[in-house]
Amino acid sequence: MVVIAIIGVLIALLLPAVQQAREAARRMQCTNNLKQIGLALHNYHDTYQKFPNSYQPDKARWSVSSVPEGESALWTWTSFILPQVEQQNLYDSLQVGHLPGEVSLDDATRLGIAQSGFAGYQCPSSAAPPLNSERKIPAGSGGNADCTDAGCVEVATANYVCANDSHNLDRDNWNGFMGNDRTPSGFMTVSFADIVDGTSNTIAVGERTWQLASRTLRASTQLLMNGDSPNVSLQGNAYISAGGRWSLNCTNSQDCDRGFSSNHPGGAEFLLVDGSVHFISETIDHDTNSSVNSAYEYLICLDDGNPVDLP
Repeated sequence: MVVIAIIGVLIALLLPAVQQAREAARRMQCTNNLKQIGLALHNYHDTYQKFPNSYQPDKARWSVSSVPEGESALWTWTSFILPQVEQQNLYDSLQVGHLPGEVSLDDATRLGIAQSGFAGYQCPSSAAPPLNSERKIPAGSGGNADCTDAGCVEVATANYVCANDSHNLDRDNWNGFMGNDRTPSGFMTVSFADIVDGTSNTIAVGERTWQLASRTLRASTQLLMNGDSPNVSLQGNAYISAGGRWSLNCTNSQDCDRGFSSNHPGGAEFLLVDGSVHFISETIDHDTNSSVNSAYEYLICLDDGNPVDLP
């Protein structure tokens, strides 16, 4: 009995250490994923002299300014950089940018490819399901606006979202690294010259987990999204981008699924525009009003003039 008791005590002492070691390994993999995304974004910029849009509708929809939710599957930034993360075959097979997303997904072979996805877009700490059942994508003629019916399909889950705006998610007046302004001359994009605060002071991409505490945060989707609504959890920008209105790792509202979050204890990993990855604490200075006046918002906004020192 004494031996059994001693073994029980040892196991109780060792288990937290084992769990910490496993989380350290998962966090390192997450950091490496973000570094690869950063390198891909820089290579994309080298090729096109700009960073990718957060998403892009096909030309027909753009010309008539009609992107109906539940019917339109739009290609997103994670699809545009596939060649730069050594996934050219995936890019070519899905015909990214050549076919409307819902047409691509209407083919069983291409749907299977989109459901397999790319492992580099997933953080192992998130414990998300392989397919995102909370944020579905239109296929064929599509379904209802929130994509909750049979006209929409599940694609591979992602855990990385671009920084869109220091407050709400926005498709017209965003002040962060990535968005989508549709103008008569084309799609407004960001280049290095636009990062007024400096590339080491501006967030490019951060994490969003599947669930934190009892709150389902829905993570992200790989390659495609449903429509282009700015501030709706089951439509548009919330699929692939995040805003600074919601505190890091917030769980006090379902709208928290539009912010950044992770299952790493105490904060989340962020990729800055310079390619470096930093762990930012969930206790970072933050407020919820629309003014850019907190450290968290300074890091998201690319031209507020307030540099933030990160460790």
